[in-house]
This record gives sequence, structure tokens and C-alpha cells, in this order.
Amino acid sequence: MDTMSIDEGLLSLLRIKDSEIRMLCIEQGRDAVDRGIHIGGAFSAVVPLVALYYGGFMKYSVEEPTRPGQDMFILSKGHAVAALASVYADLGYFDRALLKNSRSDASILNGHPGPLLPGIPIATGPEGHGLGVAQGLAMAGREEPRFDAFCLCGDGEIQAGMIWEAVMHAGARRLDNLCLMVDANGGQLDNPRATAFPMEGMESWFASFGWKTASVDSSDYGSILQALDEFKRGPRNGKPTAIICRTKKGFGGFSSFCVSHKGEISPELAAQELGFQEKRKTLRLERYREILSSLGPEEAGLLAERGKSMGIRAEPVSAS
Repeated sequence: MDTMSIDEGLLSLLRIKDSEIRMLCIEQGRDAVDRGIHIGGAFSAVVPLVALYYGGFMKYSVEEPTRPGQDMFILSKGHAVAALASVYADLGYFDRALLKNSRSDASILNGHPGPLLPGIPIATGPEGHGLGVAQGLAMAGREEPRFDAFCLCGDGEIQAGMIWEAVMHAGARRLDNLCLMVDANGGQLDNPRATAFPMEGMESWFASFGWKTASVDSSDYGSILQALDEFKRGPRNGKPTAIICRTKKGFGGFSSFCVSHKGEISPELAAQELGFQEKRKTLRLERYREILSSLGPEEAGLLAERGKSMGIRAEPVSAS
């Protein structure tokens, strides 16, 4: 088996899914009752979320979202709900029709995630609270049936003091089934292009509390897949894991609107952004077809099956 080609094929599939999730986010903003969306934090969260849910690192059941023993995920930076809701609708936790008319009195999808949505265990949004919840889940996951707990925080959010109480406690309890991904996008509510406090030394901060740390380039999938694989399949050494996902707020968007913390997206701007995202997806599909055509029949079949499991179907490039 050509391992490098198979690996590149998986990266290609994740990049295609990346485009699809971003388009669902834009459509959510366009179709929201107020056309509002926390776009900057949602877009920078797409790579960590797609890597986690489509990369094969989580045990989860779409059919039985409350079944004991599956891995748990907490979106602590709750304002990035558009990205998580897009992933969950794509996976089938709920119908994609629920992505329309969000933020209305009739919708169960609003500006932050809540347990009315299947697969969401707890409401989040007051920044800093989610990691403590994930820590509690990790403590429960050390008993049968055992499971891992994942959490996604923002770098602006981890300026909150309660984050560090949870970090200290998780290190002391040696919760090596806890994985925190920090969406280090370099911005926050007051200023989407800069944090109020210098955040360059995060890795050493977590390490000082007994955590294992990794710093990854969150503008693509290679390094974050490696870090998640090390957490999930590597030896457990009594240390929680913090993956610092370095990117920019609004990464993956084409317009300056995508950098904003929250804004209203007009139908015209949404159409423009969707058009660019569709063109990028087309190029990524072409690359995926090229990879399929370069593999032998068995390897191509395995990769195609992986694509189908992600809802991606494409024929190899014809030899003629």
C-alpha cells in the first residue's frame, strides 16, 4: 500500500469537508432571522472540529447521542456554534433544515449551543466555563465504561481565571483522558486582530501545571491530525493534553467580514463568499480525483469508501 498517497488522500478529503462546513456556516448567517453570525471564531474553529470528528479520533453515536461510553466534546467557546452545528447537521445529528431561521424564537439553534440540540451535553457560551465541565466528564470517563473528553477553547477565553483552576485541577488529578484544543486565532471580541493579553507562551503555561502540550499549524490538517493521533493512540502518561491550534480569526474566509467577531451578512456578500468557497471546493475535488487515479484498485477502493463515509463521492480522473 502506498501509505503516503493514502495519507494525502485523507488530507484531501478533510479539505473538501472543510469547504462544505464553511459553506454551511455562511448559509446559517444568511438564513438567520437577524442574518447574524459569529463568523471569525466559527471559521477558525473549522479545522480543529473537522479533524476531530472526521479524522477518526472520536467514538460517537449519531443514532444514540446519549449512549454511555462514547467520547464527549464540549465547545467551550460557544460563540463558534455555527461551525459545530454545521458539523452536526452534516453528520446527521439533526436535519439540515434546522440550520435555517436560527436565532428566532421558533428555532432550537441560537447564538450559543444548548442541550436542546442532539449531541450537545450542556449549554456553553459564558467563556471559561466549558473546560471545567470537560474536566468533570474526563473524571467520569476514568470509570467503566471508559471514554475520553475533548474541549475546544479560544485564546481570548483562556484569559479567564476559571480556566486555570480547571487546568491546575486536571493536572493534579492526572486526567490523561482529557484533550483541550485551544483555538489560538490571535483575536477576541473587542479586537478580532489582537488579544488583550500576550498569549505567546501558552505551551509553557500548560506544561507548568503538568500537561503535555503540542503546538500545531491550524491552517491545515497535517499537524493537528498528528497531535490528535498522539493523544488518542499514544501511551497515556498521567498528563492531560493541550493542543495549541495556531491560526487567524476568520481563517478560510475570502472577505474581510470573515475576520469579525460577530456581524450581519448581507445576501449579496453571502453569495460572493459562497461562490469563492465553491470554487475552492471544486479544486479540492479535482485533487482528490487525481489521488484516486494514482492508486491501485485496492487502495483506491479503501480511500473511496472513506470518502463515502464522509458523504464525499467522486470518480477518479479518467486515464484517457
